[in-house]
Amino acid sequence: MTAPTELSALQIERTSHRIRSKRRWRGRHTLTVVLVTLVLIIAAVHVFRPPLVQVKPAVRASLSEGGAWGELSATGYIVADRQSTVAAKYTARLAKLHVREAAVVKEGDALAELDHRELDAMINEAEAEVARRVAAIHQAEAGIVNAQAQLAQAQQGVARADVEIDAAEAGVRAADALIEELKVALEDALRRLRIDEALVKADAMGANRADDRQTEVRLARARLIAAQQRKTEAEKRVVVAKAQSKAARNGVQSAEAQITAAKANREAAIASHEAGKARVKTLQTQREDYFIKAPFDGVISERIAEQGEIVAPLSIGGTQAKGAIVTVVERASLQAEVDVAEGFLERVEPGGRARITVDAFPKEVFPGKVQRIMPMVDRGKATVKVRVDFRTLDPRFLPDMGVRVKFLPPDAPEGAEEGLVPDPLLVPAVAVVQNGSETVVWVVNEEKVRRCVVKTGANRGDLIEIMEGLKDGATVVVKGQTRLREDDQVVRIKREDGN
Repeated sequence: MTAPTELSALQIERTSHRIRSKRRWRGRHTLTVVLVTLVLIIAAVHVFRPPLVQVKPAVRASLSEGGAWGELSATGYIVADRQSTVAAKYTARLAKLHVREAAVVKEGDALAELDHRELDAMINEAEAEVARRVAAIHQAEAGIVNAQAQLAQAQQGVARADVEIDAAEAGVRAADALIEELKVALEDALRRLRIDEALVKADAMGANRADDRQTEVRLARARLIAAQQRKTEAEKRVVVAKAQSKAARNGVQSAEAQITAAKANREAAIASHEAGKARVKTLQTQREDYFIKAPFDGVISERIAEQGEIVAPLSIGGTQAKGAIVTVVERASLQAEVDVAEGFLERVEPGGRARITVDAFPKEVFPGKVQRIMPMVDRGKATVKVRVDFRTLDPRFLPDMGVRVKFLPPDAPEGAEEGLVPDPLLVPAVAVVQNGSETVVWVVNEEKVRRCVVKTGANRGDLIEIMEGLKDGATVVVKGQTRLREDDQVVRIKREDGN
């Protein structure tokens, strides 16, 4: 019984095997159907899914990197070619501040005033000293006049003494002559007396005749004595006159010495007076420096110090003194200063034309001219600063306003810097496709495309000029046009940034 049972357990169940084979075939068929269905679905999605296109905006030439005529573009700020940070020349308290920001000033206008009371006292003292020196000059001049009067008087004394000497000497000479004459007369009287006495002894004449001769002798002797006395008196007068002359000449020398001393005093007083006036002028000039004035016509751009603060020529660390008072900007010297990459510097020349736009007034164009290229390179940015003059300054311009400058080549059309030449609309050249005789650009708006027939102009590198058929702000398809069939076709957009 056991053996048949075991043999029956070894039999192959053919029915069960057929059932499993049938199930396996059905599974494979189902998988095939699923796979085919998935392929059909993927194909359908690929066929009916909106095409992916890459787009870029159409831009005006002035906003493009190359520009309408290949201009070089640079950005920067409005700066003043002439500005001054006004400071005090001396350390002092700021007594008055006459201006505030945005105040328009003329050259020489008072901006501020330092405390100058101590300096005023020094000026008053110096002026008083000058007045004293004037009095000293007058005193010296009076001394000169007095000495000159004394000199004149002494000179007159000398003249009178000389006359007296001459007169006295003449008297002496006259007395000498008279004495000689009287001596002769006396000798003659004595001779006649001796003759008459001899005659009287000889009784040749009377005694009275001898008496008369004696009288004549006595009279001659008396006259001689008188003449000798007059000579002595004349000699005394000579001595006195010479003494007077000597005294007068001494008076002349004394007066001349007084004049010399008085003149020296006057010169010293004049020199001292001039020194005093120079000191007054120096102090007054120094006082002028206490009145801070505008160095040129301009506008106050910054107020640094306030009234009552201590200001100094330089701001010293650790002190409360301000190193400046205000900053004055010359509006007439406002320029555009931009950074130009040194690799493009050869395209910039002094005197070249430029078109300037100011960030504060983006819709306006201001013509300009390259004023100069600064002789220094920014090593970190590899740029060079270029100054551009505005042809006409707008009163709305302020320092540090942002600007954009287009440097025009020499062959740029006239009026390009004024913005008078129409600014072409540019699109990438790959956006333009030829459809038979028509030139077409696909424009995207809200994920739908529209076919636009355009008229093109000159090529500008990778860009092309659109003369007609396209508006500002349009977004054009630059890749994927081959899958576009009709207007209002829905598309998926891939922008230049990859989104």
